[in-house]
Amino acid sequence: MYVLFLLLLFITPVPDGGGTTRTWPGFRGNGDSHSKADNLPVEWSDNSNLAWDVRLPGYGQSSPVVWKGRVFITAVDGPNKEQAYVLCYDLRSGDELWRRVVGTTEKVKVGNLVSQAAPTPVVDGKRVYVFFETGDLYVFDHRGRRLWERQMTSDYGGVKGPHGLGSSLAANRDNIFIAISHLGTSFVMAISKRDGRTVWRTERKSGMAWGTPLVIRHEGREQVIVRGGEGVISYDTADGKALWWVTGLKGAPMPSPTLAGDLLIIGSDQKEGSMAIRMGGSGDVTATHIVWRPTDATSYFSSPLVHHGLVYFISKAGIAYCVDLKTGREQWRQRLGGGECWASPLAVRDRIYIFSNEGKTFVLRAGRQYEQLAVNTISELERIYGVAAIDDALLLRSGRRLIRLSETRLDRR
Repeated sequence: MYVLFLLLLFITPVPDGGGTTRTWPGFRGNGDSHSKADNLPVEWSDNSNLAWDVRLPGYGQSSPVVWKGRVFITAVDGPNKEQAYVLCYDLRSGDELWRRVVGTTEKVKVGNLVSQAAPTPVVDGKRVYVFFETGDLYVFDHRGRRLWERQMTSDYGGVKGPHGLGSSLAANRDNIFIAISHLGTSFVMAISKRDGRTVWRTERKSGMAWGTPLVIRHEGREQVIVRGGEGVISYDTADGKALWWVTGLKGAPMPSPTLAGDLLIIGSDQKEGSMAIRMGGSGDVTATHIVWRPTDATSYFSSPLVHHGLVYFISKAGIAYCVDLKTGREQWRQRLGGGECWASPLAVRDRIYIFSNEGKTFVLRAGRQYEQLAVNTISELERIYGVAAIDDALLLRSGRRLIRLSETRLDRR
């Protein structure tokens, strides 16, 4: 149990531009695990607020993405991941609209410690972009027509390391961004959405890392921020030039960074390894821009969540920590009782949703005191890997199931 973790640590998606809650364009929505969705349930069970439950072909760890009534998700199948699936479902009914079965370039034996369809897709108004840890990058329109493809193994020579790739795609208006971090050739690359050509490529130090790039704009400059074994680096999205960096980070580089105003929050599985970094500066800002480090709060699999001036970390052991955003001072901690939590927590208005490997979802009231609103389960639901939250729909993804939860019951599949 070490690498399926890849799953939820990764992706920063393309903004939909309209600020609506009809879209969830990538892992962690727009890269921060925030949703303004209306009518999401606080409680659910087999007989309550379960709209539909779909059995997926193959197995996968990616999160679902949503664009105006269509849900896209990926999976792989075969003892060596010989097949990969790109799947599209109707949001309202759960009916399958189309599936595309594609071959895989790199054949890797399936195991509990090796990623399986871990990278989450990115979707915009025209296309869905999918990347598999087998090195295959595919782009489809919303009706399932393949537009272009690219086999990335030619760029990095195949995965070197025991756990596979897990970092998902990030995007801006024109390009998608991919971070390849393993024991071989490692880099950050911008690829044209239109035709798949390389816009720029910047080499980075080799080393295993699974966090997803974060695309942000700060002081008028668009940047893509990547965490790797060497630290955190911000690159200019226009040309891939490194703008600033922080080195000497502790712990396994798995959680993805989270931006909150002028602070970048970094999670770590080691005490005093998590931190807040003040945005800005040039070159090595390690000595000048680290604002705080929490004493005990850790975040191993899941990425930190910032909401209403507080930061939530979930440890490997399933302990939730809440710290003050400005100071890093701990407000509360609570062992949740659901085992490990690999999925990143979700903020919806005044609520925090935390998803466990035992299939439980803990719903808390956001705030400086711990207040549990509900603990929810569905029969035989295993590890929750990914989520999406839009109006009237909370989507949960386990290895072989995709579930829609809604306050108003629709039709059960």
